[in-house]
Amino acid sequence: MTPQNLSKRRRVFAAVFAGLLLTSFYFLFQPSQIVKPRSPSGAMPAFEFFAASRAYPNATMPAQGHYRAFEYSKSNLQKNNTTLRTTAPWQLLGPKNVGGRTNAIAFNPLNPNTIYVGAASGGLWRSYTGGVGVEAWEYIDTGFPVLGVGAIAIDPVDSNVIYIGTGEVYGYQNSLGGVTVRTTRGSYGIGILKTTDGGATWTKSLDWTQAQQRGVQALALDPLNSSIIYAGTTEGTYKSTDAGASWALMHNVVMAMDVDLNSIDPNIVFVACGDLGSPGAAVYRSKDAGESWQKLTNGLPANYKGKTILAIYPLEPEIIYASVANDFNSIGIYRSSDGGDTWEQRSNLDIAQYQGWYSHFIIVHPFDPKVVIAGGIDLWKSMDGGGTFARKSYWYAWRFGVVPIGGPEGPANYSHADHHAAMYHPIDPDIVYFTNDGGVFRSLDNGETFEGVNGGYATTQFYNGFSCAWNDSNLAIGGLQDNSTVVYEGTAAWRRVIGADGCWTAIDQQNHNIMYGETQWLGIRKSLLRGRENGWVPVTNGISFSSTDEVSFAAPYILSSVDPQVLYAGTNRVFKSTDGASSWLATNGGRVLDGNPLLSLAMSATNTDTVYAGTSPITTGAHVFRTINGGLTWEDITGDLPDRYPMDITVDPTNSRNVYVVFSGFGTSHLFKSNDAGLSWIDIGADLPDVPSSAITVDPLFPEQIYFGNDLGVYVSLDGGGSWQEWREGLPSAVLVMDLTISPSNRKLRVATHGNGVWERALLDDSDVSVHEPPQNVVSFRLEQNYPNPFSLQRSEATTIAYELKVASEVQLAVYNVMGQEVARLQEGMISAGRHTIRFGGKKLAAGTYFYRLRVGESILTRKMLVVE
Repeated sequence: MTPQNLSKRRRVFAAVFAGLLLTSFYFLFQPSQIVKPRSPSGAMPAFEFFAASRAYPNATMPAQGHYRAFEYSKSNLQKNNTTLRTTAPWQLLGPKNVGGRTNAIAFNPLNPNTIYVGAASGGLWRSYTGGVGVEAWEYIDTGFPVLGVGAIAIDPVDSNVIYIGTGEVYGYQNSLGGVTVRTTRGSYGIGILKTTDGGATWTKSLDWTQAQQRGVQALALDPLNSSIIYAGTTEGTYKSTDAGASWALMHNVVMAMDVDLNSIDPNIVFVACGDLGSPGAAVYRSKDAGESWQKLTNGLPANYKGKTILAIYPLEPEIIYASVANDFNSIGIYRSSDGGDTWEQRSNLDIAQYQGWYSHFIIVHPFDPKVVIAGGIDLWKSMDGGGTFARKSYWYAWRFGVVPIGGPEGPANYSHADHHAAMYHPIDPDIVYFTNDGGVFRSLDNGETFEGVNGGYATTQFYNGFSCAWNDSNLAIGGLQDNSTVVYEGTAAWRRVIGADGCWTAIDQQNHNIMYGETQWLGIRKSLLRGRENGWVPVTNGISFSSTDEVSFAAPYILSSVDPQVLYAGTNRVFKSTDGASSWLATNGGRVLDGNPLLSLAMSATNTDTVYAGTSPITTGAHVFRTINGGLTWEDITGDLPDRYPMDITVDPTNSRNVYVVFSGFGTSHLFKSNDAGLSWIDIGADLPDVPSSAITVDPLFPEQIYFGNDLGVYVSLDGGGSWQEWREGLPSAVLVMDLTISPSNRKLRVATHGNGVWERALLDDSDVSVHEPPQNVVSFRLEQNYPNPFSLQRSEATTIAYELKVASEVQLAVYNVMGQEVARLQEGMISAGRHTIRFGGKKLAAGTYFYRLRVGESILTRKMLVVE
């Protein structure tokens, strides 16, 4: 090619490429349940579990389930704080220095400093700085329950017009030898959304809110007519000729994972179909804008079980590359020099390795067709058109400890594992952006070196088992999908420790230097150094992992709050340690409970012998068990509880007979309470949305105030579960709540989400509740605010607490610290009717916040008091 022709082609490319968005590769996240690892990848079992726990007992989730619950919640539980006074909204705690799994990327074609990315379960994000800076990214709330964003397309003429494809699906039918019909997806999809005002407001374009078993993997705009759009979806390839107002199915081969247009003649369309053994896996071409299709087989593999991703050289679109993979390995890199008529295998490099179904891509340099970058677990680069590749990134080079917000997360050869998408900068071809399970990375030298650009990109995916220190609001710990375990130390930059997938955690509440973490499959670790990255040691001596032991991917274990030497952990048996995890013994005489792996555990706040365990319905239906003798024997207390995954169990810290169980799935209530330690159960979740649910916690100072989390957000009950309302101000329109944990020392509730990091909000105290009376079916009473409040220890002041009884009643009046621990018992016994006053000097108390609680029968009222020096 002459220099003149090359210059001309570059000018053409500059005009065309500005509007030609590389298809946003979208892969999936789906969990399988809980069995011991069968492959090197932790992604598959973790993702299969996510789907299985939500679909069970059915093979698939309801087509309308998630969106129907979203609309129900808005209509029935969004009460505009009619019973709550104004409280500060949720605030993001982070981490802001660690990104989460990201599937899609797109540049604003008119201003390439503006980048949009789609998180796997954290929604849509935008940066005006090319991802550079400590607050480089902002969340874009669509007003819809958007979790996974798998594709993004921006109009090259009017960049205020943006389309996003939602949902995450990688398996269509009979994948993995019996996982059927799209159960293996990571987050709910609702079709394609469109904005015409740069993301301020959004409308439905392809409306799949009533068919949420579907996902949109790819979007491509016609560079010469942006009203023409192609969408690669689970159902096939769709086309719109009226800017998304209507859509027609043009190609019915399922699992269209990639769509690419010829940059000079956009009537030539390529679609790559197939993933995890779905039928019709192949590359297809249309020369008439989708009216007819040809399967391209000359040189490409006749059969493959994973997915194929394409890359067209924009200046000479007859040059096409394909990365082809089976379920668990790459087949190779292929190239066509004649527009897809014939193909040659250029390399058999196993780029995807064990995740051909999940993470690989290929892109070609915008001005040199011989320069190719391919990504899978790591990044590889070819300078000879795919004939040979040199490895450029090493995922295990990531840095532990506290990496700076927006700063480097490892050396120059580090890009996080599991790459999903890549895109060249529209103007400067030396700049390349990559998305992976660690967020967003970029190269400034055409794929030779890399840096993270995740400042403020709060998309980490937490699992259950988040922990807060009782006496230190600046200390917490939680486990992440594919991003190790992270420790919160009071700033938005969290400390990365341990490695692998992080799972359950615990903090010794009597010595915060002692902390516990976990890798997948019950790999419990212990730190004596307050969670510093050096010093975590395995502590599983005595826990068996034989061929008969089944263990959850994120297996549960718990630490006693009153005796930190006592822990319980679960495979399909329950193990107990009485020496701080130095050794373990199987309870129940070594017998399994029901053969199923454990999913949830909870312990009494006052008695280490009382423990509750929930099992996953793998070999039999789900069950809930109880021991009251430290595990010597276990009793099945399932009763009439639903057969769904028991995701969380909580014991009332003020009354161990009150137990709560949260269930996932659809088609049943999701929250049950027992007032008699599990002998009988009461449905207190009938008014909550019918959507998979994961978390419950009880305020230790106001036990009638219960906080509940599901796949939409957070809810609160002020009356022990009698009624509910949304409690989501400040959160995205939908978040996957994985855990709810109270930080007692600052009276904050923290929500660990699977896709949007950790948020906190002040718990509701008596002063926040405008109506807070005892239930109507009990004798009424009144508790007054103490006076003076605050009162001073230095001045030897005392305060007066007054209450009134309508009739003589059994009364208990006590003072508690912020952890819910009783520090003074002021009165107890049968008290006559009338008004009563108690003088309290607080001489043994330190300055701080306390609560006094009046219990009359089964009813409780609590108020706050302040003690100053």
